[in-house]
Amino acid sequence: MKKYILFLCALGLLSSCFKDDSTVAKEENRAAEIVVEGLKDTSVVSFSTTLELTPTVPGYTDDELSFAWYIYGGEFENQTENGYRTVSIGNEKTLVYPVELKTGTYTVVCEATHKETGYFGLTEFTMNVTTAFSEGFYILKETPDGNTDIDIYNYIQKSLKEDLLATEHGAPMSGEPRNMTTVYGKTFMDPTTAKSTYGTGLFVASGASEFTLYNTDDLSKMFDRSDLLFGEMEADEIPYGMATFSYDNFYFSSKGIRSEMVGSSGFGSEFATGKLGMPSGAGASTWIQACDGNGLSYWSENEHRLMYASSADCREIPYREGYTGIQVNWSQAEVVASGWNHVGGINTIWFLFDVSGEGRYLVLLDGPVINDVQQIDPSLHLATADVVAGNALTGQFIYSIENNRLYRYSIPEKVESESPLEGLPAGEVTYLVDLFYSSGSLFDYIIVGVQNGAQYSVLMYEIEGSRPKATPAHTFSGTGTLKKVCYVRPTTAYSTPNYYAFTEYAALYGMGPDFPY
Repeated sequence: MKKYILFLCALGLLSSCFKDDSTVAKEENRAAEIVVEGLKDTSVVSFSTTLELTPTVPGYTDDELSFAWYIYGGEFENQTENGYRTVSIGNEKTLVYPVELKTGTYTVVCEATHKETGYFGLTEFTMNVTTAFSEGFYILKETPDGNTDIDIYNYIQKSLKEDLLATEHGAPMSGEPRNMTTVYGKTFMDPTTAKSTYGTGLFVASGASEFTLYNTDDLSKMFDRSDLLFGEMEADEIPYGMATFSYDNFYFSSKGIRSEMVGSSGFGSEFATGKLGMPSGAGASTWIQACDGNGLSYWSENEHRLMYASSADCREIPYREGYTGIQVNWSQAEVVASGWNHVGGINTIWFLFDVSGEGRYLVLLDGPVINDVQQIDPSLHLATADVVAGNALTGQFIYSIENNRLYRYSIPEKVESESPLEGLPAGEVTYLVDLFYSSGSLFDYIIVGVQNGAQYSVLMYEIEGSRPKATPAHTFSGTGTLKKVCYVRPTTAYSTPNYYAFTEYAALYGMGPDFPY
């Protein structure tokens, strides 16, 4: 009996100790609750930013903890042998890190460890790295002496850098501007490492047949006509442009179409050089437009036909089977404008043609097939205007400018109405485009270019109900004659721009195009 009583007493004492111990604020319990605070997602400019960050760890003094900082993703995406701890960038509580990285999206990790117990807590945040040239609106312009240069407008800082080619390369490109396009995940040989890599390229064409593809990280040359092809480029080949679609990059010239896999798609060889082989299809032009989820539509100057280019083939775009509507006299047709409209998950690709002696025709594509043709009423402004652009995301409209007034043509209704433009400076409206970046609904601008002598002005109006708002969100001016505006985003790992806008997911989940060409 005594033994039984002693056993119960001992059991009670053990139970009391366990319960009491659970409420004691020992270091082991505190360390298990380490919380790192005070860090958030950020954007930085490479080679001009030093990241200085100090985290907060509530309940601890600095001498109780040690700190470690790590980075992954971006140029370190293949360095994963030790997980997120593979690349260390600091071991003090305050991180002081000069950002000298390639453009891209990175994840930074801050790890706080309790020295006595080894328990740790961590937090991570996203860091988007750009350069002075990797994000913004590029302006292609003719210099006062008749050559080609580019400016860039940073819409976040609201600042303009002018004459980039003269500044970075000592002189503008010779000859008048012909075209400017962007190409993503373009494979090339990194001159500093002599290894295959990829980046975003800005294609600039000038004169009769010159072009240079510039790296938007630092505006260094990726390629020009001397080294883009495996063989020597023929003297009469005219480069027109480059564009990315699906998992391929396309180069358009008077000799036809050449393509390669996007370097960031993961399928490219480590031995790839970015040089291109033999062309296919008919010669192209500067008129290049989206078409479906796998390829691009374009106008062939050689054949005077609408063509379709994919990685598999190049072919003429036919009228849909059984089509009995208006026919276009292709031999007499010249392109005035082209565009892409995406509303409610439905894509409308269009080309506006001027047919000698007949007037203008609007050709509507459904993928690589001509779906409909409209002859434009000659009384409308769209029938005569030289400045024409499409609405991308908010309605099935085409804009035109006459006498500095903006008109809106409804594609379904075939009628026109005026949309007033306010705040225009002195000069003539010579350029119009709708540029957008829709991932995250960052912006959608009607961009108006006004020329006044040797100075251009750009006004960027937010779109509201398919009409420009009364006051432009951005206004800036530069020297030269404006020819084209392109938006460039800071990434080298974008393998399928706008692909999902052409799949069934577009209508089901509201997935539209990310940005135009």
